[in-house]
Amino acid sequence: MDNKKLLIFDTHCHLADKGYENHNINEIINEAEKVGVKYILNTGQDMPTNHLLLTQLKDFSNLFGSLGLHPNSKEDLNEENLKWIEDQLTNKKIIAIGEIGLDYYRTFTPQETQKYWFKKQLELAKKYDLPVLLHIREAFADAYEMVKEAGNNKGILHCFTGTWETAQKFMGLGFYISFAGNITYQNGKWKARWQEVIEKIPLEKIVIETDAPYLSPEPLRGKINYPQNIVFTLKKIAEIKKMKEKEVAEQIYSNALRLFDIICY
Repeated sequence: MDNKKLLIFDTHCHLADKGYENHNINEIINEAEKVGVKYILNTGQDMPTNHLLLTQLKDFSNLFGSLGLHPNSKEDLNEENLKWIEDQLTNKKIIAIGEIGLDYYRTFTPQETQKYWFKKQLELAKKYDLPVLLHIREAFADAYEMVKEAGNNKGILHCFTGTWETAQKFMGLGFYISFAGNITYQNGKWKARWQEVIEKIPLEKIVIETDAPYLSPEPLRGKINYPQNIVFTLKKIAEIKKMKEKEVAEQIYSNALRLFDIICY
């Protein structure tokens, strides 16, 4: 693969995460640029990461930001923090709300509390016409009904682990489906499911991400993840779809620009 000819948008990366606290962010971004990563969406999940990523956005022209409260961010789920997020939305580099959603796999926050704050953040995104980055684990039915009721019609199902039927339902609302490094896992729990979804989904509805520092792809599984490793996810999608990597990369990059209404220059 001739990475120099690729343009890639990592639509979900946590550069403000504690996993990078002893890292040089400039070096991480430089290494990503070497393989064609043009833009990175630096994603918040709680108040410490939301605050730090705003500082990081000032330092790097190819970083965009997304602010949100993860369903299991527990004590951060309150009105004061939601108001703070709203106050930051005048920043032109904040291009999404997220990551937000429902997590019934790890319920550090009770389900009803998760639903309440998910709804609040969906409403905030709708008010400002921003896409949402959805973290959904074992809660696709509830999440779909809530998104549909709130009227949100643009966003990403981050690190998708659902069925083809679920993907179809969310695409029907206007959403894109995002895949991360876990689709490369040979013994992955959802390997057959990913294969089916990626085979069937129109390339025009796919975006990709690293979720770094999490979910390192094969052959780096178990190590800290970096944005540069997104090329392994891209390669896997091209392999499943039986397409040339450059062709896949061009369409997926275009999808991200369209979703976030970014004019590439």
